[in-house]
Amino acid sequence: MAAIAISSVISASGLQPHDMLVAVSFKEGQYMPQLVEAHGGKITKQFPHMGLLYALVPVQSIEQLKAEPAVDFVEQDGQFEVSSASTTTHISQAATLDQQHYSWGIGDIGAQAVQSLNDTGQGIKIAVLDTGIDYNHPDLAASYRGGYNFIGNNNNTMDDNGHGTHVAGIIAASAHAGKGLTGVAPGAQLYAVKVSDSRGSGTFDTLVEGINWAIENHMNIITMSITGTGGTQALQKAVQTAYNDGIVLVAAVGNSDEASSDSGVLYPAAYDQVIGVGSVDSNNVKSAFSLTGPKVDIVAPGSLINSTWYDGKYRLLSGTSMATPLVTGSVALLMDTDEKSWQKEGYTNGDGKWTPDEIRNVLSNTATHIGTPGKNDQYGYGLLNVTQFAQHVAKPAQTVQSTIPSSSSSPPSQPSSIILPALLEASIGEISQLW
Repeated sequence: MAAIAISSVISASGLQPHDMLVAVSFKEGQYMPQLVEAHGGKITKQFPHMGLLYALVPVQSIEQLKAEPAVDFVEQDGQFEVSSASTTTHISQAATLDQQHYSWGIGDIGAQAVQSLNDTGQGIKIAVLDTGIDYNHPDLAASYRGGYNFIGNNNNTMDDNGHGTHVAGIIAASAHAGKGLTGVAPGAQLYAVKVSDSRGSGTFDTLVEGINWAIENHMNIITMSITGTGGTQALQKAVQTAYNDGIVLVAAVGNSDEASSDSGVLYPAAYDQVIGVGSVDSNNVKSAFSLTGPKVDIVAPGSLINSTWYDGKYRLLSGTSMATPLVTGSVALLMDTDEKSWQKEGYTNGDGKWTPDEIRNVLSNTATHIGTPGKNDQYGYGLLNVTQFAQHVAKPAQTVQSTIPSSSSSPPSQPSSIILPALLEASIGEISQLW
């Protein structure tokens, strides 16, 4: 799951051995794709807003390209996988669901009390970077707003794996006609950004495309229950660009059998700009699979979480993938509160506009502390706890404000990054058993 070996790229694509797929980043204020072409490169994807592109470049030209004064870095791509620890049995739309419309995690973080005050994350736009969403699922139809499929390069974001649908349900499922489940923020708007294939695998260049789409379509939150080892400079630049644009990024820290125990938190959660989420069980003890390290920011319920599944079904899953959308939905609830009212606690500047730093301040200061004093490697700042949000719910007439332009009913745009004819299909590994 680190950088793709050159031999794998050649084998998958049929290209000549002298071609290598690389990300080329330009220094701030400079974007010069003509330099890449001058070194024999064939550009495949461009992200001018980020000062970044992907290209097939002759191996013998790589060092010369790196030496160009306008070039910041040149690097190979990497891979990621969805991040869950186990699957258990399907659950049908039977008495259990008719009588219990919430997973235990919703109650554990105190979300129902906030929802009862009509704080449901109304209008907050969330990009779910995953395997897609079953937009026909009855519990998700009200929240789904569209998206884009970067695996098939089309508008069909239907989930062909199940993982993305499970994540979406935890965030914003809405029970209907006395049946189904309710997520953390049922008033939020879900946008499926399909960056993982049917096996739950993908490449970082596709993840960069997904982040770019979220920026261009003015998302409030990007959620990523996906993990890769090592990360890439290109992915870090995409994350930094989204963060600078005021988008809150949330990601799973990963699970123990996805990497060796000494690897720490995986990427993109390991980036400073991303809220890294670990998992606890029903006793609020760290789940055995949840990775640890200084990049763990907060923990949430992630063991045996009930949520929506593709084909209109339900399933119990465990993993940091399940804890992450609980935090994502809670961020939507927080954005639906009055930013000004948090100023007296010193968590915001009181200008009425939420920033990623203010969101992190509130989450870390309202979390229930667990473990050794201060922020620790197992639980971060502690267990997600939204009960204090109830004291800051805005008046019904007040409009939710954010650093992101307000949402509208217009459909999301096509990706404006320049996607040239498919010149490469990178080989990808089998889906991990971890979610």
